[in-house]
Amino acid sequence: MSTKPDLVGILYSILRFRRVGREAILEFQNRHLRRLLAHAYRNVPYYRRLFERSGIAPEDIRSVADLQAIPITSKADLRAVPVQDTLARGVNPRRLIAFRTSGSSGEPFVIRRTGFEERLQDLYWIRATHYFGHRARDRVASLRIFQEGDRRIRHALRRRLCVDCYIPPEKIVQILRRHRPDSLGGYPGTLSLVAEVIARDGCRDIRPRLVIAGAEVLTRRMREQITEAFGARVYNWYGSREFNCIGWECKETGEFHTCDDNVIVEILKDGRPARPGESGELVGTALHSFAMPFIRYRLADVVTSGSETCACGEPFSTIRDVQGRMIDRFVLPAGRFLHPGEIIKAMSDGHPWIGRYQIFQERKDRIVLRVVPRVEPTREEILRAEAALKAIVGPDVESQVILVPEIELGASGKFRIARSLVSACRDGSDREDESADQAARPVGGS
Repeated sequence: MSTKPDLVGILYSILRFRRVGREAILEFQNRHLRRLLAHAYRNVPYYRRLFERSGIAPEDIRSVADLQAIPITSKADLRAVPVQDTLARGVNPRRLIAFRTSGSSGEPFVIRRTGFEERLQDLYWIRATHYFGHRARDRVASLRIFQEGDRRIRHALRRRLCVDCYIPPEKIVQILRRHRPDSLGGYPGTLSLVAEVIARDGCRDIRPRLVIAGAEVLTRRMREQITEAFGARVYNWYGSREFNCIGWECKETGEFHTCDDNVIVEILKDGRPARPGESGELVGTALHSFAMPFIRYRLADVVTSGSETCACGEPFSTIRDVQGRMIDRFVLPAGRFLHPGEIIKAMSDGHPWIGRYQIFQERKDRIVLRVVPRVEPTREEILRAEAALKAIVGPDVESQVILVPEIELGASGKFRIARSLVSACRDGSDREDESADQAARPVGGS
């Protein structure tokens, strides 16, 4: 059996799968899953040992329904073994494309792919952006972390422009006014900062046809702010370094179409598959990563399970919502956990004076909401926001709304809507999101 993904079969699926039945996608998943597992067992020492310890062989896993027989793997598990044990025999590590993540833990974790695999992943992003309305001749701008040596920097030439998200938003506005992009992509936090400058200065000559955001929480207020500033619809997508394209927003329902022909997504709640509408932990299997496989890999993201097929008629399963990193859960007194997504939902309605905000946990028993107000709020408006916050955190947690002039971006260049100084359950994952660069892929792929 080949030690590379099936290029012909994958290309065929990318071109036709928006128009096929659900059965065709499931058959594709099962066939490519069997191919991946046989390869990993024969060629990747880590997975061979994992299978042998569990008393299973690749032929025991015939379909997605059998996957739960395989133990879950975490970043900590892969980091704990020699690099060569996570890679397929026969690949030269020096010839692989390496994506280094560090996060606040300072422990590096390197994800490796062949050039062939990376270009293959680009095709899934292209499919998603073309679904949003991107055209091959569009002038594109991507607000991203500018990394010298990144092969995608070549997009700075001609019609594709990469803009460093660390530079002041006023400077970004100047660059966008010169470039006049048809398609604009970036982190929601950066896009909303730029939108604030555009609204403040009354700039109306940056009019992209579409805006694509991802890699951090896109709040309702951010979406409204970006839409108003650029006069374009905002689309959301979801990805990670390990899996690349995981999902893209459905134009009709607002849920995420899961990239089922690229990654098998499991959403687990207390170890069982989550039912539609339930939130759980995302565990994924990258169907086309052969150099460094990710099989039943714990991403440490909390998402809400959707339906088996989208209500819009396309055959992809859906993710209803992405709450954010599992490691950003707040540890409260008496061992309670609170995901900041609950606070985000409460702040989405009924508080129009709230602009940019950040949920900050100072202690187990103290959470503050830092708010950059859109307009000066009345005392009554602040009290209503504090009451909504208190209703969520509970009586044993001190809470307060604090007005601040600005909120800084995180070390990754992203806006962290939730931060905690309390040590949470981390499972070896980095606090800074390793998927940071995914939203900043140039619109339309590489």
